[in-house]
Amino acid sequence: MTPGELDDLFADLIGQIDRLDVDALELMAAAYDQAGDVDRARELWVMAENRRGSDRL
Repeated sequence: MTPGELDDLFADLIGQIDRLDVDALELMAAAYDQAGDVDRARELWVMAENRRGSDRL
């Protein structure tokens, strides 16, 4: 899939990104990485890591 196709596929999830759990963010990050959009993947991995850190508090 292309990054644009992933945007279409994940449109509903992206709209609710603040409510996604760490696993969902990492799954999306891996998909974007596989599609070649490493910048979007990095953003999602950072969000997942931040969310993981806040869950520990």
